Amino acid sequence: MRKLIVLALLLFQSFVHADIFELQALDFGTIAVTDNSSAASLTIDKFGNTTVSPHLLVVSQPIPGRFLIDNLAPNTGISISMSHNASTMTPLISSQEFFTFSLTDYSDYLVADANGEAELLIGGTITTSGSGSLNFAQTDYRINYRVIFLY
Repeated sequence: MRKLIVLALLLFQSFVHADIFELQALDFGTIAVTDNSSAASLTIDKFGNTTVSPHLLVVSQPIPGRFLIDNLAPNTGISISMSHNASTMTPLISSQEFFTFSLTDYSDYLVADANGEAELLIGGTITTSGSGSLNFAQTDYRINYRVIFLY
């Protein structure tokens, strides 16, 4: 079983002070790879809907990432940009096999509510190598991604 967690690096660019809180890390849950003869993927959208290849068994459900942005002026527009430098998720211990990661679902523009708050939901996809090997380490796999907020 593998627990797949994605970490976020958050950057702000503005003249006004706002706060951001990670309410929930993007988490692909715990999965078992039953066959790696071809690439298999698990996708979670920003609303928590999942699409899973037949060669993956979901043991614990994936959860989309959630961020709260607050201390904004009411009805402030927020442009969002996301990226990640690496595409291979890093296991906490050595592993012959790996997962690749991509950000696949997030809003690129939000508007703060009357209280100056906005919530950002994030989804992504992980994919196995398809090498034929099942030598995945029984560990967490992680990757960092960058979220930039412009308001």
